[in-house]
Amino acid sequence: MNIFGDINLKPLSTAALDYDNPFDLFQKLYFNYPDTFLLESMESDTGLSRYSFLGFDPIMNLKVNDNVLEIEKDGTTEEIYTKNPFDEIKSILNNTNGKKGFCGGLVGYVSYQAAKYFTPLDLNRGKYPEFEFGLFLDGIIFDKLSQRCRYLTRGESRLEEIKSIMKEDYSSLPAMSFSDKGKFFSKNQYEKMVLEVKNRIKDGEIFQGVLSNAQKYKITGNKLDFYNALRKINPSPYMYHFKLGEKEIIGSSPEMLVRVENRQVETYPIAGTRPRGKNKLDDEKLAKNLLDDEKERAEHMMLVDLARNDVGKVSEFGSVKIPEYMTIKKFSHVQHILSHVKGNLSPTKNAVDAFTSIFPAGTVSGAPKIRAMEIIEEMEKIPRDAYAGAIGYFSLNGNANFAITIRSLICDGHQGKIQSGAGIVHDSVPEKEFFECENKAKALLDSLKISGELS
Repeated sequence: MNIFGDINLKPLSTAALDYDNPFDLFQKLYFNYPDTFLLESMESDTGLSRYSFLGFDPIMNLKVNDNVLEIEKDGTTEEIYTKNPFDEIKSILNNTNGKKGFCGGLVGYVSYQAAKYFTPLDLNRGKYPEFEFGLFLDGIIFDKLSQRCRYLTRGESRLEEIKSIMKEDYSSLPAMSFSDKGKFFSKNQYEKMVLEVKNRIKDGEIFQGVLSNAQKYKITGNKLDFYNALRKINPSPYMYHFKLGEKEIIGSSPEMLVRVENRQVETYPIAGTRPRGKNKLDDEKLAKNLLDDEKERAEHMMLVDLARNDVGKVSEFGSVKIPEYMTIKKFSHVQHILSHVKGNLSPTKNAVDAFTSIFPAGTVSGAPKIRAMEIIEEMEKIPRDAYAGAIGYFSLNGNANFAITIRSLICDGHQGKIQSGAGIVHDSVPEKEFFECENKAKALLDSLKISGELS
């Protein structure tokens, strides 16, 4: 069944807009449409990082739970049973137009639980759908390098509607408020979990497992100030504010899950963490300590091997390379070891195949991946939902770009959580792993305190 069969895709058309602030325009879209997104990068003004993408009011919404794909279009909802819902979305990628990057398509998130569709795992159902995408046929692109803003569409033009919204004023808005509702696991509980995973490693079940913890919040009011604070406090390669109805995912992920561009598939595994130093000398000492740490190096090497194998599943034979290996990547509050794995996508594969070959990332699960995920399910018990999944797009031109959903505030109505994890290996120190989770969440907690009032 081609679920996109009656979608009328027109040739891509664009028009210039006189606007220079993507966040300000997103704020206006946020209050006009229930479904909106802003995808941007604070890494540089080169490559794909130079563009910010804004979308609003998709022509179709897709979400899946337990093999039932719900299709919402034109005010009506249809449900179909599917063995693998990812197979259903491949057909939209056949509509290519030769453009780079994003030119309209499926934008949304994939929950960690969606791994059950391409692994033998039976993961507990969470509160979030296993995936949720909007089909966005028009949107706005900001080019940071040229300072140009353009409206693009593959459907009916809504240019005049957008020009009218651009004139609205949302400069005076009530502050967000939040209240702390406690952690999933206390320090003592988390450290006991670490010891149990170490026992599993000792018994030869796995080499590494990633255990997470979360801070829960009740949040009222709009979350725009939180995102604006986060993009200043923790500028990252992947910045996003994604809203579908009552669900919002707001984050600053440092880590790509997968990118497909011009038939090249790539990923950047990140593993190994230290805090930033108090000054430049202290910072460099911490970086050297990280690179000299045998535990961190061994963990990173395992995950690079896993990424190489995952990319190899969908790449032409002999094309997988590691052009960047064990370099230090610095962020506002932490620094990591990073590597780059890439390959040439096989002629028989597409961007959805590339996504499913890598998802979920080994850096949020462990190695071997399947057994590590089984142990995570047993230890954590609470479904991860959007955390440790992915957020991004499948473009109509066959490209794709997804971040791992980490360093994120994940909200469903007034209920929010900030979740982070640590990689456990044979010589992990339980208390250090607990505080690694805390360090990874610090930028988000700081952003909450700046943007909201504690109630």
